[in-house]
Amino acid sequence: MVHELAVVGRHYILLPKLNHTQMEALAKRLTESGFLVSRSKVILATSARGVIHVDPRGFCWSAFDPSDEILPVIPNVLEIPKEREPLQELMGSYFMFAKSKAKTVVKVSTRVESSTLWKALRASGECGLTPDEHAVVSFLFKKAKGMCRLLTDYPTDGSTLRIYGRRRYYESELGPPEVVSTLRSAGQRAFRNSYVPRNGALTFESLDLSSGEELAHLFQDLGEWCFFQPT
Repeated sequence: MVHELAVVGRHYILLPKLNHTQMEALAKRLTESGFLVSRSKVILATSARGVIHVDPRGFCWSAFDPSDEILPVIPNVLEIPKEREPLQELMGSYFMFAKSKAKTVVKVSTRVESSTLWKALRASGECGLTPDEHAVVSFLFKKAKGMCRLLTDYPTDGSTLRIYGRRRYYESELGPPEVVSTLRSAGQRAFRNSYVPRNGALTFESLDLSSGEELAHLFQDLGEWCFFQPT
């Protein structure tokens, strides 16, 4: 269910998008384990070993491996019912878009994939795109027309070589079907892989998101990686 990453001296655990009740359960677990817990939006759990940060967007991180503290409570967290959230708010937690006369630009929000960790993830050969994020980005490309610039680990016609660490990548123009078939997610690796851009910006010729019913079904079907249901 969860995925663990070790990047730039930190340990990350990718978690579901957490609702209020789930955050309370994690805070209780950490308190019972002897941590001094404080909460604003993010849980900060402090001990002699260091600090564990739990972000409701769906990840935790620490300078030490937090799995012994976090993983045992995950089965209980997954039994907590999903919360209702307006469709537009739920959609906004994954992406925002703006149309212009020529192009449609979508800014994808991810836990760790499109962040300051992007170069480190590429250099290490890792990927932080979670299954729910993968489903949402794939949906966007199924609704899109036109070529889009992404990073690939294989060359394409006209692609530009990029080196991260000792690994070779390519800035490539891909059509939607190729992105859907190659987009990599955490814990998976295929013969050919593509990655969302570092800034999370996807530029399309056009994008058809006119069906609210299709969007509602998308977010209803994200399973245990998102504990919110659209209203």
